[in-house]
Amino acid sequence: MKSWGKSSLLFVGCVLSVLLVYWQGGFAAWYLGCCLTLIWIQAGLFYVFAFRGLSINRQLSGEVFVAGEDITISLGIVHRARVPMPWLVVKETWVHEASGAQLIYSKLLFPWFQSTILFHYKITGLMRGVYRFAGCEAVTGDMFGFAVRRTRRDEIHRCLVYPKADTLGRSGMTFHADDGDVPTTRGPKAETPLISGVREYASGDPYHRIHWKSTARLNRLMTKDPEQAASAKRMLLLDATPAAAPAEAAQPLLEKGVALAAGFFEAAAGGRESCGFASSSNGKRIAPTIRPDLTLAYEVLASVGGKPAMAFPDLVRKEAAALPPDASIVCITSTLDVALVRAIADARTRRRSVHVIYVHAKPSLSVAEREGASQLQAAGCSFTEVPHPRGQWPKQGGVADATA
Repeated sequence: MKSWGKSSLLFVGCVLSVLLVYWQGGFAAWYLGCCLTLIWIQAGLFYVFAFRGLSINRQLSGEVFVAGEDITISLGIVHRARVPMPWLVVKETWVHEASGAQLIYSKLLFPWFQSTILFHYKITGLMRGVYRFAGCEAVTGDMFGFAVRRTRRDEIHRCLVYPKADTLGRSGMTFHADDGDVPTTRGPKAETPLISGVREYASGDPYHRIHWKSTARLNRLMTKDPEQAASAKRMLLLDATPAAAPAEAAQPLLEKGVALAAGFFEAAAGGRESCGFASSSNGKRIAPTIRPDLTLAYEVLASVGGKPAMAFPDLVRKEAAALPPDASIVCITSTLDVALVRAIADARTRRRSVHVIYVHAKPSLSVAEREGASQLQAAGCSFTEVPHPRGQWPKQGGVADATA
């Protein structure tokens, strides 16, 4: 029953007790009437003065976080009520915009005569994307439960969560192109460095820079040119709508692809290499530049997801036609179908280096997937499979009390 209903019943009880005193009198009737009247008066005073001068201040431990970290939130409540507050329930709601998941923290307090209350809680296991504050609800009542006050405060609080960078590692297999090209991509821990330029050996060049494949092919000493290598351009293309089996694997595979893209950006920033980015989910695109901006890259990666703007094979064709001739393409996808193989083959007709990173949740590649990898290899592309089993899937965290 709502508080106004309880208060109405209490008022009726007070009236009946007064009538009983008037008709019959006696100590019991007087005692009952006085008690009910005092309870009704204190409930009315509490309803009028509770939450007077209420202010809620909220501070976050930061504005930008990395996936997997925790947010610590400090909540300060100040009220100037003229009546004691026996109990108070505070409920805070946060929403992860990408998944729509609600994170609700609720705490029961007994402030009584305290005018200032400070406590802390945290959101654990952050997922990539944006967390938006969806409101705070405070509920209090008198000690008998006849008067209950409820208030809601909506404020603007947002925190951005960057993806946690990941590398290709050594768990998957790699098919190199049939024409002997050096793989066009490397992560921070890849085995083969990116070679984008060679020149004839000159006296004084260090021996560790000799490019042995070019030396054997041209029958004369060739060395790696660091100046040309510094101007290498790479374009990451991410399939943001993977057709995964089972269906619940789609989001974890997308998160894995975003993490790999973040790893490539970090490697490019540390190796004087240019790196661009485009995905099939939105129109935010980073063109290949000489100096990659990691902040911009992480902000774009944090927003990946949602309704696709175009099919991934169409994105591959569009970027292959628009990129400068010296830019290589890295495709990160979880869908290896005929349309994608054809789009990549069309990109190879422009003599453009293409590397495909295939992220999947299966124990091993199927016969059809191996056939697709072989077709990519025959077209002159290198191919890397990255298994992402269920045990490695990220999970949405929760809320926990952080008050010491």
